[in-house]
Amino acid sequence: MYEFGMLVLLGLAVLVVGNAVHRYLSAAQEFWAFALTALGVGAAWLADFSLFEAWGLDVRTEAIGTTLTGFLIAGAGYFWHEVLRFFAGLARKFTDEAKTIEKTEQLRRVA
Repeated sequence: MYEFGMLVLLGLAVLVVGNAVHRYLSAAQEFWAFALTALGVGAAWLADFSLFEAWGLDVRTEAIGTTLTGFLIAGAGYFWHEVLRFFAGLARKFTDEAKTIEKTEQLRRVA
């Protein structure tokens, strides 16, 4: 269970760093996926973290386990990206759209 928590939190950290990189180097959407993948693999190697080793699963070499864990961290980062975009969209929808409708339709308070 702790390993899954580490995976999720490292994915969030990769997303934050990826957002900083994306702000300064805005390019195509494909760059975003590559940047998250590179950051995820880098984070796994930096932390020397392998889910396969932690769960007792056999892989050919330790390097493959760490690299695949990096891909999983990148996937978790992309998942965080989509979830946070969803909630940001909901927040914009419920606040900004309501204010815009009230102003453009000249609505008054009834109650």
